[in-house]
Amino acid sequence: MPSIDLDDEFLELFYNITNSKPPKELELLDLKKQLINIVDTLKELNSNAKKPIYSRAINPDIPDDDSEKQGPAILIVDDLGVITYQLKVLLSQFDYDIDCSQEIYDAVNKFKKRKYQYVVMDLFIPTEREGFILLAELKKMAASAGVNTIVGVITASPRKEIEAQCKARGADFFLEKNSDWQNALFGIMKSYIDAEKGGDDDEDDY
Repeated sequence: MPSIDLDDEFLELFYNITNSKPPKELELLDLKKQLINIVDTLKELNSNAKKPIYSRAINPDIPDDDSEKQGPAILIVDDLGVITYQLKVLLSQFDYDIDCSQEIYDAVNKFKKRKYQYVVMDLFIPTEREGFILLAELKKMAASAGVNTIVGVITASPRKEIEAQCKARGADFFLEKNSDWQNALFGIMKSYIDAEKGGDDDEDDY
């Protein structure tokens, strides 16, 4: 697995690729930590997989073939481009079509146009008020459309009451961004997708 040269030139290139501007509070060290976390997570997934898992994030020469994507789409919502990019890399292991959004109005517009099976959203986009509004709106639109959309909320906030508030607004799962949260999210998503595939198998038996 090739190493990533985490220097200032890479930082500028990264944000050009992800079409986002570096937030003032985001330093190079923060980006390094995020990228190292996702590379470590993919390494661990590779070591446990029967066949190698490849990603354009660490293997940029491999073509991104959307024609092989299957199943309903996943929507990732976070106001930081580094997080949406990171989660897109991680969740692309499921071979689902993935869309990303960095603000609530764009997320709502995307949701109106597609029937998403899953949404993974950060709560602070950029404040928790907007996050709560988006969460409630997504669940409302899904119910109106008759779609069972699984919405998961992730946040770096350690405040315990936030989880209850998210669940009250319809969140199907809640995850704090503590150490190893990428693996935790992958495990949660895998359990939902495996259960979905299991249900499809059961229906085929009748």
